Amino acid sequence: MNIVAPAGNLEKLKAAVKAGASEVYFGLRGFGARRNNENFGIQEILDGIDYAHARGVKTLLTLNTLMKDVEIETAHYNLSRIYEHGIDAVIVQDLGFFTFIKENFPGLAVHGSTQMTVANYEEANFLQKLGLTRVVLARELSFEEIKSIRSKTTIELEVFVSGSLCIAYSGNCYISSFIGGRSGNRGLCAYSCRKKFKDEDGKSAYFLSPNDQFLEKDEINKLKEIGINAIKVEGRKKSPEYVFETVSYYRNVLDNINKEMESYKLFNRGYSKGYFYNDNKLMNFKYSSNFGYLIGERIVSTNNFKLLDNITLGDGVQFVDSDHEKISGEYVNKIIRNDNKIPKGRVGDIISIGKLPEDALYIYKNYSKDKNDEVMHSLKVFKRYADVEAEVYAYRGSNLKLSMTAKNLNGKSVKVQKEGKEISDDAKKPIDSAQIIEKVSELGETSFALSNCKVNYDGTSFFSFSELKELRRQCSDELAEDLVNSYRRHAPAKVNKVFNNIKNEAPIISAYVTTKEQEHVCRRNGITKIYKKQFDVAKESKLDKAIIESNLISNMYQLSKSIEMGLENQSVDWNLNIFNNYSVDLFAQFKNVETIFISPELSYDNLSKIKSDKVKKGLVIYGYLKGMYIEYPIFDKKSKVLTGDYKDTYKIVKNGIDNIELYLNKPMNLIPRLDEIEKLGFDELRLDFVFEKKEEIEEILTCLKTRDGKYNPYAFETGVF
Repeated sequence: MNIVAPAGNLEKLKAAVKAGASEVYFGLRGFGARRNNENFGIQEILDGIDYAHARGVKTLLTLNTLMKDVEIETAHYNLSRIYEHGIDAVIVQDLGFFTFIKENFPGLAVHGSTQMTVANYEEANFLQKLGLTRVVLARELSFEEIKSIRSKTTIELEVFVSGSLCIAYSGNCYISSFIGGRSGNRGLCAYSCRKKFKDEDGKSAYFLSPNDQFLEKDEINKLKEIGINAIKVEGRKKSPEYVFETVSYYRNVLDNINKEMESYKLFNRGYSKGYFYNDNKLMNFKYSSNFGYLIGERIVSTNNFKLLDNITLGDGVQFVDSDHEKISGEYVNKIIRNDNKIPKGRVGDIISIGKLPEDALYIYKNYSKDKNDEVMHSLKVFKRYADVEAEVYAYRGSNLKLSMTAKNLNGKSVKVQKEGKEISDDAKKPIDSAQIIEKVSELGETSFALSNCKVNYDGTSFFSFSELKELRRQCSDELAEDLVNSYRRHAPAKVNKVFNNIKNEAPIISAYVTTKEQEHVCRRNGITKIYKKQFDVAKESKLDKAIIESNLISNMYQLSKSIEMGLENQSVDWNLNIFNNYSVDLFAQFKNVETIFISPELSYDNLSKIKSDKVKKGLVIYGYLKGMYIEYPIFDKKSKVLTGDYKDTYKIVKNGIDNIELYLNKPMNLIPRLDEIEKLGFDELRLDFVFEKKEEIEEILTCLKTRDGKYNPYAFETGVF
C-alpha cells in the first residue's frame, strides 16, 4: 500500500520523502485545489521531481480544478516541461482537461481527484474505461462501501485517511462561488462553511464545520486487507513538521511498528474517523480553527489549572471562554507549582503560568516545543535512499572494475561501470569479501543505500581500497544523474482542436420541478420539457435509491447506466461541472446525451466562448441553485434556515434519501437580461423551481414574457476566480 503525502513546497516535499512517503503530490502555482497555497514554480517542480525520483518516490502533479479553455491552453507549455522531466501522474477533476492530457501527453497516468465525487463502483469502472488509472474516492464513504467498491472494480483506488474534511461533497460545493466569487472548484474556497451560524431558533454554532479526519492503525489495516492501493494524507497548507510526523506515523503502521499518533500536537481542529464507521463524531459545533488540544480547565476563582498533558517552557497556549471562543494566546515563559518556578509541568500537576484573562475557562496547547524540537531534529538527521546493487571485479591481469545498478520506478535498470588500474601485484595481507563490501557500502551523503554487492575476486591479488573508494564515488555520482535522467521523455507536438458552433434556433424553455403542483403549473403554461427532482450523488450503499430512468443526469452513475440501458435524449446537469469546450466535447461523444447544462460559475463572457456543433447547450436562468450537497444529517428537522455573521442566509432541506441540500436564501434570476442571454447561442433555457408555490411560479412565468423582475446574477456578471 502506497502513502501519498502532501507537498505544499519543496521543504514539505523533502519532509514527506524522509518520513517514508511512496508518492508525493504538489500543485503548480496558479492551478490545483489549493491555489492559495504557496505551491511550486516550474523550476521547483523539476527539482522536486529529481529529489523524489533519486530516492525512489513517485511524483503526482495536482491540476484538479475546473479550467477555462484559455487556462488549458496556457497549462500546456508548463505541463510539457513537467511531462518531459518525468512526472509520474497528474491528478485532475475536469474531464475536459483529462481528454486534453490524454491527447497531448501519451502514456501519462491520470488520477481522478476526490473532487470528481466518485462514490460507487460503476463510476470507478466508467472512469477506467475513459482512461483514468486511479480514482481518489469520495471522503463520505464508509469502510463497508469502500470494501464493496474494491470488490467490483480493478482500477487503482486511493482513500483519504487524514486531514481536513469538507462538509459538502467535494466538487459539489458552490457557496464560496455564489456569495463571493471564489470557487472551491477552482482552488480558491473562502471556507464560508467554517464560520459560525445562527439557526431560526436562535442557536449559534459552527453547524457546517466537521472535525478533521484521522484514521489510525485498525482502519489502515482494514484498508490494506481489502486491497486499497494508496492512502492519502491531506496537508499541503500545513507545516513540514506536521507532514513529517503524520507520514511517519502511517509508515510505522504499514511497517508494523507501534508508535503513538502525535500529529494532534502540531495541528488540531478536533478529530474523528470521518465517515469510516458512520458514527456521530464527525461534527465539531464548538470551533472550526486550529485550537490545539485541551491541557487544562481553570480552577474556579484562581489562575491555576490541573494539567491533562505535560507543559514546557516555550510551549504555545491559547485561552478560550465558556462558549469556546478564543480570547488570547501566549508562549509559556514561567510555570509555577506550589509557589516554585519549574521548567516543566507534568500530567496531574496543579500549576499557574501567570495571570489568566478574566473570561478564560479552558487552556489549549497549540504549540508543543518538545514535539516540534523532536520533529525538527528528525528532519535534520533522517535520510531516504534508493536501493543500489554493486559488483566488483578484481583479478590479476585485469583492471579493477566497479559497477552499480539501480532501477527506476518504471522498472528500467540504470547501470554505471568504472575501471581503475590494472591489478599486477600479490596482496601482502589477505583481503576478504566482507572488507570489499564494507568499502563499497560507504555511500556517505549520496542518495543510495547498498542492497547487494557481488564480489568477483581471485583472493590473492592486491588493489588499493582508496582506488576502490574513488571508483565508488565516480559510480555513485554518475548513477545519481543517470537515474533521474532515465525518467525523461519527449512531448509530442500539441494537438490543436477547433470547436465550432451551429446556427441556433430560438431556445426552448424547460423547467426543473420538485413537486407535482410545480409541474402542473408549468405544463398549464405551455412548458412541455420537465425535469424531475434528482440526487446529486449516487452513494455505493444507496444505489437502489438512484433515479435511472430519467431525462436528467446528475452524476456519472446515471450517465453510465443510461448508456448501458440505451436511454435516449438525456440532459447532463450543471453539477457535473461542465466548464470548457473540451468538457462539452467529451460529453457529446455519448450518443444518448442531447443537452448539456453549462456551469453557473461561468460569466456571460466565458459562456459566449462555449461552442458545440455536436450537442445542445443549456443554461439555468432562474432558480434557487444548490450551493452544497451534504451526506451528514446535520439536524433532525425536514428543513432549517441558517444565517451567518455577514447576514448570508441559507435554506437547508433534507431530501428523500436523508442527504442535506443547502440553497441560498434568494434565487438567481437572469430573466431581466434575457435579450443578452439569447445572444449567447443556447438551445435551452431552464427555470428551476425548488421552494416556489403556485402563485410564485405564475409570477415568474409572467416575468418571462415581459422580461422583467428583480435581477440577481450570482456569479454571471464577473464569473469566479
